[in-house]
Amino acid sequence: MLLCALFHQLQRKDHNSSFLLGPEMELLITTLLSWIEMHTSYRTQGLPHPEVVVLSHKELTEEYYQNTDATVPESGIDMRIKALYAFEDGTYGTIYILDPQSVANARHYVNALDNPRFKEVLLHELVHHVQWHSKVVEKWQCSNEGELEAYLLGAMYLNQQHTHDTMTNRIFWANSYSHC
Repeated sequence: MLLCALFHQLQRKDHNSSFLLGPEMELLITTLLSWIEMHTSYRTQGLPHPEVVVLSHKELTEEYYQNTDATVPESGIDMRIKALYAFEDGTYGTIYILDPQSVANARHYVNALDNPRFKEVLLHELVHHVQWHSKVVEKWQCSNEGELEAYLLGAMYLNQQHTHDTMTNRIFWANSYSHC
């Protein structure tokens, strides 16, 4: 199950994280933003790219739970969390994402950025980035409303990539996470 925290306000900490801002990531972001434009009514051409920061499972868990009343799992790691989008971090927003080497099936790819499962996680957060910058969020009752669209687009993307969707009951979870 993929857990995303849309518009999660993160307080910057020193992490052993790395920025994925090389040409490969820039090209991947451009490609996925174009895909979003082709499959939605959003216009993404010229949209500024968010920063992308790679974190471990533990660091993502810490970021997610730092501003919530929810209880952190006993292990200190919530394996459901694959990425977070923080619109207030960075110049144009920041995506905190699980190290591509830690995403399912990464070992089958010479370059983990080629893994459709990693791309789907990034796509999900880019949908939130587009939602934020298009100001569609201003019409919502709460920020959770964007989850339904992001999860359904992720399913469509995986289907087009002929990649099995490991998120069982995606429609159920998409509706659950999008509830205000």
